[in-house]
Amino acid sequence: MKVAAIGYGSFGSFVLNALQELPDVQIVAVAGRNPEKVKAFAQKMRIPFWTTDWRTIVSDPKVHIVCVLTPPHTHAEISIAAAQNGKHLFIEKPLALSLKEADEIIDAVERNGVRAVVNHIMRYHPLYKWLKEKIGVGDFGSVRKTWFVNFASSEGLGDNHWFWDEHKSGGVLVEHGVHFYHLFAWLLNDIPEPIATFGHEPFEAWSLVYFPKHGALGEFYHCFDKPASLERNFGGIAFERGYAFFEGWLPLKIRVEQSRGTAVVAEERGIPWDKTKLYRWLIQQVFNDLLTAIRCSNHQILSDLQSAREALSVALQAKEMQQKLAEKTGVRMPDKSSTLYYKLCR
Repeated sequence: MKVAAIGYGSFGSFVLNALQELPDVQIVAVAGRNPEKVKAFAQKMRIPFWTTDWRTIVSDPKVHIVCVLTPPHTHAEISIAAAQNGKHLFIEKPLALSLKEADEIIDAVERNGVRAVVNHIMRYHPLYKWLKEKIGVGDFGSVRKTWFVNFASSEGLGDNHWFWDEHKSGGVLVEHGVHFYHLFAWLLNDIPEPIATFGHEPFEAWSLVYFPKHGALGEFYHCFDKPASLERNFGGIAFERGYAFFEGWLPLKIRVEQSRGTAVVAEERGIPWDKTKLYRWLIQQVFNDLLTAIRCSNHQILSDLQSAREALSVALQAKEMQQKLAEKTGVRMPDKSSTLYYKLCR
C-alpha cells in the first residue's frame, strides 16, 4: 500500500518511523508547511516526494492511504478531502474538534466507500485485551469504580505550541482525555456519561463520569505540568470481588486481585518491552487493522469512526461542564505571563 502523510512533527515522525517497518507499506509522500524542514525530513526518511500543499497529496491517484498527523483543528478538512478523493484514512486522535466535524468525516468516508481508523491505540494493547477478557468472565462481580490519574510532562510544549490553544487542540480532555474515555468504554462495554468536571483548561481537567450499565462512578484526572522525570500515570477498576491496577498511560504490567472465599488471589501480566517499543508496536497494530479492513470489506475496525465519535462526545460534554463551572465560580486559566501560571505549568 502506498501511503502519504500530512504532518511530520515529533509525533508524526514517530508514527512514520513505525509504519516504515511494516512490509506492506511504502511511504511515498509527505506534506508540511515549512519547505526547508519538510524537504529535510523527506530526505532523511527516504520519502520520494514532499510538498507544502497537502491537497496535492490527497488528489494523487498513486496514493492509497493518507495519514492525518496534523493538529486536531485540521483533521476534518483534510480527512474529508482525502475521502472525497478515494483515499483510506489513518487519523490521529481526536477524530475532530466537534461532533459536526466528526459527522462530516463519517459521512464523507461512507459516501466514498473508503475505510478509516482513528489512532486510539489503547484498545490494541495486549494487557488491556487480557483485562477485558478477565472482566468478561464475570468472576470479579459488578463494577464499583474506575479511575485514571495522569500527571503528564509538559516538556517540549513551548508557550506557542498548538496544545495550549483550545481552538487548535480542543483542550486537554478533547486532545488527550478521549484516549481514556475510548478505552474504558470498551473495557466495560459502557459509554461513560459526564457528571462534573473541574480544573484549569487547557492543561488540567478532573472529569467525573457515570457508567449507566454498571451504575458505577469513574474519575479521570489529567494535568500537563510536570518535568519528564516526574511524569506519573496510574489507574484501576474496583469490582465487587476484586481490583485491577495498572501503572503508566501505556502500562507494561497489569495486576488483578480477586477474592475467593476467605483468600485473595493475585495475578499479574507483563510485557518485556520498554514503553517506546510498545508504543511503536501499537501504532503498527492500528495501521494493520486498517489494512485488514481495506482488504476485507466486512472487517470491523476496533478503533472505528463511530467509537472515536462517542469518545469525542464524552470529552466535549465534560469540557462544557468545566467551562460552565468556571463561568459560575469565576475561576479562569491564569494568563501565561502571570506568576501563578508559571508556578502551575513549570
